[in-house]
Amino acid sequence: MRLPMSQARGAAAAAPQAPGWPEIAGSGGRARRLARSLRWLLIAAVSLPVAITAAGGWLAWDAVWREARIDLARQADASAEYASRVLLTYSLATGRLNDLLRGLTDAEITVREAELHAAAKALVSDLPQASAAYVVDRDGVPLLAADRLPVPRIPAAADRDAFAALRRPDAPPIHISQVHHHDGRAFFAISRRRSGSGNPPASGDFDGLVNISVESALLAERLARLMASPEGAVALIRADGTMLVRSNRPDGPYPVLPPDGAFRRLAGAGVEQATYETADPVLRGVSHLVTLRRLETLPVYAAAILPRDVIVAAWWRLMLPQLAIGLPAMLALVCLALLVRRGQLDLITANTGLEAQFAERTAALAELSGALDLTPCMITDLDGRILHWSAGCVRLYGFSPEEALGQPVSRLLTTEFSPGEREALLASLLSLGQWQGELRQSRRDGSRLVTGTQWTLRRDPLTGAPNSIVSTRTDLSALRRAERALSRSEARLRRAQEASGAVAFEVDEHGQVAADAALPGLLGLDGAARDGVPRDEPPRDIEGYVALLPPASRAAIGTLRRRLARAGGTFSLEFRVTGLAGGTRWLLARGEATETAPACLTEPSADRADGFEAERADGSTARHWLVAGIILDVTERRAAEAALAESGERLRLAQGAAEFGIFDYDFPSGATTWDTRMRQFWGLPEELEVTNRIFLAGLHPDDRQLRREAIRRAMDPAGNGAYQLEYRVIGMLDGQERWVSTTGQVHFAAGQPVRLTGLALDITARKRTEQRNELLMREVDHRAKNALAVVQAALRLSRAESPAELVRIVEGRVAALARAQTILARRRWEGAELRDLLEGELAPFLTGIRRNAPRAELAGPVVTVAAHAAQPLCMAIHELATNALKYGALSHAGGLLQVDWQLDAANRMLVLRWRETGGPALAGLPRDRGFGSRVIEQTVQGQLGGRLQRRWLTNGLACDIEIPLSWTGPGQVVVLDGEAAAA
Repeated sequence: MRLPMSQARGAAAAAPQAPGWPEIAGSGGRARRLARSLRWLLIAAVSLPVAITAAGGWLAWDAVWREARIDLARQADASAEYASRVLLTYSLATGRLNDLLRGLTDAEITVREAELHAAAKALVSDLPQASAAYVVDRDGVPLLAADRLPVPRIPAAADRDAFAALRRPDAPPIHISQVHHHDGRAFFAISRRRSGSGNPPASGDFDGLVNISVESALLAERLARLMASPEGAVALIRADGTMLVRSNRPDGPYPVLPPDGAFRRLAGAGVEQATYETADPVLRGVSHLVTLRRLETLPVYAAAILPRDVIVAAWWRLMLPQLAIGLPAMLALVCLALLVRRGQLDLITANTGLEAQFAERTAALAELSGALDLTPCMITDLDGRILHWSAGCVRLYGFSPEEALGQPVSRLLTTEFSPGEREALLASLLSLGQWQGELRQSRRDGSRLVTGTQWTLRRDPLTGAPNSIVSTRTDLSALRRAERALSRSEARLRRAQEASGAVAFEVDEHGQVAADAALPGLLGLDGAARDGVPRDEPPRDIEGYVALLPPASRAAIGTLRRRLARAGGTFSLEFRVTGLAGGTRWLLARGEATETAPACLTEPSADRADGFEAERADGSTARHWLVAGIILDVTERRAAEAALAESGERLRLAQGAAEFGIFDYDFPSGATTWDTRMRQFWGLPEELEVTNRIFLAGLHPDDRQLRREAIRRAMDPAGNGAYQLEYRVIGMLDGQERWVSTTGQVHFAAGQPVRLTGLALDITARKRTEQRNELLMREVDHRAKNALAVVQAALRLSRAESPAELVRIVEGRVAALARAQTILARRRWEGAELRDLLEGELAPFLTGIRRNAPRAELAGPVVTVAAHAAQPLCMAIHELATNALKYGALSHAGGLLQVDWQLDAANRMLVLRWRETGGPALAGLPRDRGFGSRVIEQTVQGQLGGRLQRRWLTNGLACDIEIPLSWTGPGQVVVLDGEAAAA
């Protein structure tokens, strides 16, 4: 709840002074406000960098986690797609193996085991990750194996999970087993029921099974290529929590995920995809971020896993630059506010780097997703008629399967063959079993393309006779166009290098320099005397070049050489050289140091300790580096940067002094550019892009129509293009309302507005001052009317025995009102001090100058009475004082009036005690209740909502008044500013 202005000021006045601050003498509010301002300024100077650093950390944390979830989602999608294709291929292979044995009894299979073994072995050889294939009878005894002949006749499969699952009546069409180990290798099996055999019907229609074993290590190797981060992993997990493959543990063993873990709950609910954070014991109790994708038609999930520590480490890499800037800024802000600008620029740089990294990851994942798409593949008979047309061929050529199946491939694709070439290719295929090369063909729309083609001859597994041709295609059109474009680009690059003045150079492991002929001239070393020594030709090694450079440049290059000798890597260095005429030029060297073939040295080179050879950590071998790069003359750029920095500093100083914000709006593109101060007006964070939608959302709804009319007038080509407006803005982050005054100019091109530039100024303080003045005028008018009404009531209700007495009574009451008005006016109608009201009525009796004269004493804390309560309370005090002067202690020599007040915090009351002693003796209660008594009762009880208790004692009147500190009465609210102090 917000306190009224007068109440808040009174609370601050009554609150105890903070330790550590000097005492403020006097009763003026300016000193107290200055002390509070200094205190809050110091708190703000210390708190602002902390808040900025915390906000930057939160934003970086959110961005890193969002990027990690996007990366894992793409890895999971790619892994699920790849695994679905692989597992479905193996399930189809089990069907083909079953078809191979269709109609054969177990005995016939045993008799033809050698022949069927060869066919099964050929089938398995086409599957890259398969290790074996088995056919098992209904008792679990192997009948046929692709990897051994003969197969042992023992019930080895009866205790396997696939055998138990497939013999049940509700057996699935395809079963994926748990991981088994043999000879140190992990594998799992893809199995299906054996069907169509020549055996007599079996109980439950179970006649054994057909399975193909998949090596986990080979499949893990393929999945590992899909990972964006080497610290992560990709896994395949059955819905029951059994892990099949994990990229970072290709040989297992793989534990079963706990039933109460997140994966089992999600899989049990049948979710298709999910992302969650877990610390399962399977993951060594370390928190990981996991993204799941369910494989199509299979009870298997692809899981992309990334340790939380990797994400936190990425966050720390983003946060360390911010902390390095934010912590020193906590001290620097107290002395120099301009350092805030540098911190903001560093934050922009960090955010830009984060966005660039995100864009690079997105591009890499997009490229990987495209690479995992279905490969164009077709199968034809020996006459070239299409038997199978994959989805990749549909994308490559544009023909649907209905249009392609049964068509001669050469005629459908209008393949170009020279006379006799096709027959020669087929002859080579029949002789060697495969052929690969390039073909020029046509798409459905008639466009031509170049394909990289590989033909593989397929033979009948029983007879060995060729029966079909499997053909895979790769579109090489883009590659050939890219090769041509690359050739043209290299030519353009050579021309650009010649035009830009870039000079290429290389330094080998022996320090020998190979460079363009322009290098000596660029360094000022060509054919001129240096240090009195004539030079007919440039140096040949790096030592000779460095020795002829100025001392500062030699030191910088020496530091760079030592760093490259230790770790290699890229470099960028600007250094100064002295030209032939004595002038100074700045050069920029950029390049990279790459390691050459491993050295065979047993000891480090003693004469090249600072060269491009470095001793290894154990001192047994040395590393050799090849440094390659370019050198550019950047003298003009350095001069321009220095001039630009000076100009920018002057602009920042002028803008900071004027406190203007700068804006720029491009009409055709809608691009909006704001400086930091404009962002502060709207309460926008630095990383949020400024758009027209954000600008309109921040405008106060009542001012949007005014803004539309102002921009419409400014965009009128017939006008002068001036844009001036005052409007309110609601801050996005802090929700504060601000008044902003803008002035700008619309620029036109061909009669159309193209750009709006201008300045903005925060005029909130001015607007609030105007509002306070208007409110004060209304308050003065209202109080004047109330005072006149009170005067009218006093005239109408006052009673006296004579006209002179009536005049005196009315004048006293009007004077009391006038004194209250005067006290309120001194405080700008924000309230009146209780002591001032009492002193105004009892001033003649407070001095105590005359001996034995009646006197008054006041005692109590500082209490500010709200403006609307001051007049009623002043009238009540006036009537009490009038009665004391006429009948009480102030009417008799030696009389004493004691008035004290205090704040009752427990009951939230102001307690005022009026005590008269030494006055005339009282015979009892007054017989008549005059206007003054009614005024006291009506004021205290009716207007102020308090309680009044009067006791006429023998030595004088005792009156106790209790007024609530905060009270809502009929139609009005009475608030005394002592409330904050009492609370």
